[in-house]
Amino acid sequence: MFLKQINLTNFRNYAQLELRFDARPTILVGNNAAGKSNLLESIYLLSTTKSLRVGTEDELIYDNESFTRVEGFLKEGEIETELLVIINKVSDEVSFRKKALVNGVPRRVLDFIGNLPAVIFYPQDINMVAGAPSLRRWHLDLGLAQIDPEYKKTLTSYEQFLTSRNRILKRIREGYGKADELSYWTDELVKKGSVISEKRKVFFNFINGLEKPLGEFRFEYKQSAVTVERLMETNGREVAAAATLIGPHRDDFEILLEDRNLARFGSRGEQRTATLAFKLAQLEYMAKILGKRPILLLDDVFSELDAMHRAHVVEVVGKQQTIIATVELENIPKTFLDSSRILRVENGKITSLVPNGRPDGTAG
Repeated sequence: MFLKQINLTNFRNYAQLELRFDARPTILVGNNAAGKSNLLESIYLLSTTKSLRVGTEDELIYDNESFTRVEGFLKEGEIETELLVIINKVSDEVSFRKKALVNGVPRRVLDFIGNLPAVIFYPQDINMVAGAPSLRRWHLDLGLAQIDPEYKKTLTSYEQFLTSRNRILKRIREGYGKADELSYWTDELVKKGSVISEKRKVFFNFINGLEKPLGEFRFEYKQSAVTVERLMETNGREVAAAATLIGPHRDDFEILLEDRNLARFGSRGEQRTATLAFKLAQLEYMAKILGKRPILLLDDVFSELDAMHRAHVVEVVGKQQTIIATVELENIPKTFLDSSRILRVENGKITSLVPNGRPDGTAG
């Protein structure tokens, strides 16, 4: 699988861009706020229809424009695929907020995800280590949903049953509902939740069994097991809270180094390296399940790594299509630079090939 080209219209600081890729690793170099991370973000949007960097999708739309359009062209063997995501600003004039298409045919988000498997690392992802459990579940689910259709469908169903069950709990609390109304939703929640938990267990067992060249990090799954019996035990508290208090939506995982919980006792450097280790382990799991390697997107990954860890990242980078964003090239091993395609990013434009300055013909 190979991303041949990406076209951007009104995306972040790109008014217009057409960028072609070749077989080499791509390095995007430029100052902060030039648009390097935005380009990685656009590729991940084609992968998941989501961004990890925004509070609202309106932030993805170029200043004073009403929509953004991200288009990608993939090649896998003899098969070529066009992916397209269009996002409109909310208004009375538009008929849709977000649309995802494969080869011109509209798809549900549920069916769109998985066409372009990708793993992304941002420096701010270290918040995953010490942040809220929901953030860790977000990173976990975005990886698993790309490779396992049953997982993403079950997760969607689970969230729907959870919403319905919570609505009934609220009705009971307010005196309008009865406890026996919960039975159907409880049974379905347990069925769906068991599937989700089992698949998460398999994932953590796999990544904890991998070699650990970045450090002896361990990812300890903290399952909130959901059974009918446990839900009955918590029923009184659930009614009072009008919320289901156990289940996969309350799952978490801890990241440990030498039995130290890095959320509480980790340095910034340890948290950053642990986050990278998680993302690269996720990459290996996705590759195992798919039988092919996802695209790897790395933002400022080399700046705080020592030489040994940089060498490991370079080794991983060579295994699949990889696109790297960096402010400077000094931290990247020279042998890797020599085998990469290096593009200069300035103010939302790809202006030249670095270091020899030849025009690349891909700027928009």
